[in-house]
Amino acid sequence: MKKTITCTILFLLVCIVLATGCRTQDSHELERFTAPPPSDSEDTYTPPDGTTLVWSDEFENRDIDLDVWSYETRTTGWSPEWNGEWQRYTYNGTGGPNACINEGVLVIRALETTGGDGGYSSARIVTGDRLSWQYGTIAARMQLPYGQGMWPAFWMMGIKGGWPACGEIDILEMIGGGVDGIQDRTAHCALHWDNGGHQSAGQETICGEKLASDWHYYEVEWDETTINIKFDGNAYFTQPVTAGEFSEFHQPFYILLNLAVGGEWPGPPDKTTVFPQYLYIDWVRVYQ
Repeated sequence: MKKTITCTILFLLVCIVLATGCRTQDSHELERFTAPPPSDSEDTYTPPDGTTLVWSDEFENRDIDLDVWSYETRTTGWSPEWNGEWQRYTYNGTGGPNACINEGVLVIRALETTGGDGGYSSARIVTGDRLSWQYGTIAARMQLPYGQGMWPAFWMMGIKGGWPACGEIDILEMIGGGVDGIQDRTAHCALHWDNGGHQSAGQETICGEKLASDWHYYEVEWDETTINIKFDGNAYFTQPVTAGEFSEFHQPFYILLNLAVGGEWPGPPDKTTVFPQYLYIDWVRVYQ
């Protein structure tokens, strides 16, 4: 009798555990994480003269706003379509193992994993077909990761046309590592478009410290005639866009934020690369 009761209790416990697991999976309640605190430097950003804030996400709530952001989760592996990147982008719901909000900051976390996904996981979030803007100043306050193989990006894509005919504005890219860690101090920007084939133009600027050491401002000023890209308020790349070949840049664009690992440009992580790595985003704003 005692043995029967014990078996019955164990059976019920197993059923409860399985049922709980199913509910967790179905409701997308994913494991959150706590990141090391970013810099506590004061936010001194000054909006552009003559503009009005038309949209922002200050990440002040506990949850990532799924009415604004969606996840791109295609397994990249080493596919040329995804720049030969090594990470797998994951779904994180309102907060999960690779993206969540900590103390008013959106954090994207790159993890070293196991399996056939290149050995790394991360997140890529986009406003996609939910929110897009034509012209304005699009800015973010961010603190970047560091190290060989890290590839954070804050960028925009046009809503019409296949790449590169949709147009692409890379407001910030960083490839970590380099001799004496110089790439950890270098911010890159670029434009991509189609003019009888893929065309591109861009520039870089070098900071006196690792971009992982503190907050910095990354922004694009974009209107009917010109695209200016700035680092900490200073324009370091300018491209007129009035010529017909730049027609892609006269349509609405949406925002993307991601932290890639490896790829054709940075190369893979090596034994010097520390994991996890973190991309911190204090806010994203659009002024017009």
